[in-house]
Amino acid sequence: MGGETGAMPEIRFATARYRPDAVITLRTSLDWNEDIPGLFDGGAWVFRLDPVPPGGIAFKFVHERQYWMVGNDIGLQPGGPDVVAFDEGRVAFPEPTELLVESGEVARRVFPPDLGGGRTYDVIVVGSGFGGGVLAEQLSDLGADVLVLEAGSYLFPTHVGNLPRQHGLGRRVDKNIWSLWDEFRVVNYVNAGGSAYGGGQGFNLGGRSLFWGGFIPPMMWWELDAWPEPVRWYLEGEGYALANDLLKFKDLDSDYQWQAKSWLTRELPGYTVLNAPMAIQDTDASRRTVAAGVFSTADLLMEARLTEGGLGKEHLTVNLNHAVVRIDTAGRRATGVVARDLVAGEERTFRAKAVVLSAGTVESAKLAQLSGLADPNGKAGAGMTDHPIFFAHFAVPASSPLYNPGAAAKILLRHKAAGLRSAPPHQDDHRYNVILELGADFNQGRFVDPDFLAEHLRVRGDTMLCEMVVLFNAPLVERNALRHAGPSFAKPAVDMQECPITAGEWQEIDGLKNLLFGKLQAQPLENGDLNLRRAGLGGVAHEVGTLRMGTDKARNYGDGVVDADLKFAAYDNLYACDLSVFPTSPAANPSLTLAALALRLAGTLKARI
Repeated sequence: MGGETGAMPEIRFATARYRPDAVITLRTSLDWNEDIPGLFDGGAWVFRLDPVPPGGIAFKFVHERQYWMVGNDIGLQPGGPDVVAFDEGRVAFPEPTELLVESGEVARRVFPPDLGGGRTYDVIVVGSGFGGGVLAEQLSDLGADVLVLEAGSYLFPTHVGNLPRQHGLGRRVDKNIWSLWDEFRVVNYVNAGGSAYGGGQGFNLGGRSLFWGGFIPPMMWWELDAWPEPVRWYLEGEGYALANDLLKFKDLDSDYQWQAKSWLTRELPGYTVLNAPMAIQDTDASRRTVAAGVFSTADLLMEARLTEGGLGKEHLTVNLNHAVVRIDTAGRRATGVVARDLVAGEERTFRAKAVVLSAGTVESAKLAQLSGLADPNGKAGAGMTDHPIFFAHFAVPASSPLYNPGAAAKILLRHKAAGLRSAPPHQDDHRYNVILELGADFNQGRFVDPDFLAEHLRVRGDTMLCEMVVLFNAPLVERNALRHAGPSFAKPAVDMQECPITAGEWQEIDGLKNLLFGKLQAQPLENGDLNLRRAGLGGVAHEVGTLRMGTDKARNYGDGVVDADLKFAAYDNLYACDLSVFPTSPAANPSLTLAALALRLAGTLKARI
């Protein structure tokens, strides 16, 4: 008879969201570490438990073996009902912040993995984001045999700005071009003590290149003066030109952009007023090709894998869902990369003539420490820095001199005396960039449904939505650090504080904002004001420095973790290529510079392997 001691109760969780492409398990107080599997039947997860012991038990549902249901434990007592039923109104899980494992049909067809482990590659690249994706694809173009190991899955085939837009209709400014980042980022770190870091990692094909703003300014001489000479010469020579070609540099020009630039040049004589350079590929009118939109390495790698011949998939293998857990070394050489196949739950070892860490500022430093890599200068993980960023959202009314409700402009401002005023440490010398977006709701994405656009314009009213952003050049903050302890699945600890600016710098940028807002007749947005606010650390993924380049010419740039060729100081065939190698945090958004460094490293590696 159901409900008596010794009966086997059935627990049902009816759900439309967590169907069998997700995994729901159950854990009980008999062993909170053991996942009890269920069957999905009739729209519900069904679990059959052993008979309830005399003292009763407690249980909880668990999503993907990681996310415990929110709320209190659920109790079961002997003599209860035969069936205990739940639905989504009673069971909720926290939003995922961990790496999720998926292996769908597209990934299996386009990116078949190498699971044999017997092949020796020319280069193994760990990570498929801006550094790793560009490097791997360029190396394969040069004829090198390349394996990419990406911990994440196939998420999107393209930058999210090329997908339908996540709208925020009305009088507010949204970062719509990459706003899906908050929903798909992974948080694979913990903050130590009073650390203020709030970033995330992109564990997916293309990494963070799926979620960025498309803005590609080059670093100026005053940002590069602390960098190694060979790198400066390369970037200012052909490096930035090559990277612009790859990222499809676009000088977004229009009659309204010219109007805004002319007005700003007249009203702000102390500043150089430029078109904001963007990585957006438009239709080639002469060839009638289809527009590709914002650049991402997911596009780059997928095109390579879909292309036959020597420049395509012949030399490029991409293993998704392979989380690297260790770099094996012997003496001054990396001998192999050990990765856990997250789909099969097995560890595999891969061999190559050279290895490149391109997993990002957090993950590459974690791997270096996890692998016990030699660090003769003691700087691996040290100096993790995000430059000061300030922003303000505002509206301009119909009476403003730049009001045009159907137009948009994106403009870069630089002080004409930047870098010229003071000796080191270069305080109060105007080392910042200002990005001014007029009509920011149009700059940040597109409308597919004309009804959405009409409603947005109606709610927005007789105003233009705008944004001002100030980004500073900054040295590394030496006290900041990333430290990893424990096994590979443990999260590294980040101790990171803000990089300060001087009182004079604050007065200058706040004064510029007040001058500009006064001339534009700026108005606050919903529940807002016109104050400059500081962006959170890691909020736009500009953190750098954990595997920094050496900068001392007398030591052949061997005073960092990697040298000017991005090679680890203690190894002959181990390299890094991501934002971790930056020896400063520049005012310029870092994507163009990283792409240029990846192109340079591809040439270096091809010559050495």
